[in-house]
Amino acid sequence: MAVLGGIVTACSDGITEAHEENPSGKIEIILVNKSSSSEASSSSFFRTNKTDIFFSNKIEIKSSSSSEPSSSSKVDPSSSSKPVPKSSSSQPKSSSSEPPASSSSEESSSSETPKSSASLRFYDCEEHDCVTMEYLNPDISYGEFLDKRDNQVYRTLVISNHVWTAQNMNYEIESDENDEINSWCYDNEPENCKKFGRLYTWEAAKKVCPEGWHLPTEDEWQELIAEHSCDIVRKDGNPPVYRCAGTTLKAIDSWENGLENTNEYGFSIVAAGIVNSGKFMNQGITGYLWASTSQYESLATLVIFEYNEDYTRFVLTKPNSGLSVRCVKGDAE
Repeated sequence: MAVLGGIVTACSDGITEAHEENPSGKIEIILVNKSSSSEASSSSFFRTNKTDIFFSNKIEIKSSSSSEPSSSSKVDPSSSSKPVPKSSSSQPKSSSSEPPASSSSEESSSSETPKSSASLRFYDCEEHDCVTMEYLNPDISYGEFLDKRDNQVYRTLVISNHVWTAQNMNYEIESDENDEINSWCYDNEPENCKKFGRLYTWEAAKKVCPEGWHLPTEDEWQELIAEHSCDIVRKDGNPPVYRCAGTTLKAIDSWENGLENTNEYGFSIVAAGIVNSGKFMNQGITGYLWASTSQYESLATLVIFEYNEDYTRFVLTKPNSGLSVRCVKGDAE
């Protein structure tokens, strides 16, 4: 196993109906107040008695006394997806969301009907610190959640059987007991945190996701990447390479000239770079994201996206490197 720049190769219920294609391209927001026992036997994704928000074919606010739609057409406000075929694989497995008050949703239903929920806000960005939507896909229906620790609002989407954050985390976690730095803005410029999120050590990354969310495991990353790859190449015991995921899962912008990224699923990986041995490297060239699990004590697993490659793969690096973080809803599998 060779080390290169501190990184080594690693050997290694029902929401789809809420996102049916519709020719008008418009969205309906339906607010549904559920009793605590209304779905006791259904998926834990709908176990709260808060208000759920989902998308249909036009903007309209219905009163909470309206008849309740079937569970197959309900999504909580932190959920979303590109329209996908109806299948069990697109059902998220857990949730612990805190939906916003209906008043903020009513403000979203302005006279101008947006093309998708990428244009809708369920939280008022004058009251909350909304993370930039610069790199998202405007044709994707995103959900949204509020991190109450610092009042930041993130976009989310349903993809590969889970609810993921569609943006890198930007929560400034406290220094450890030795006062060692455990998160950075690239080049120590706050503007980079606003655009690309913070970069975290591995130990910090395992603590940065808010309550009800977790740092994705290697298995959860593999599920997402494999599902959005056109081919998986394995050679002579080397770790698998996932072709096409290097273009379909990356944001179109933020990358240096290389490939023509499509971001067709809205996952919007950005080239946030890395902190390696105290040096800031590769912004615009690479996106590195932590996984929570590792097969080695002294090295940690990450997923790497590169500006000039249409594939992605898993590698290992030192746990004190600074990388980006995405979060997955619910408990780790």
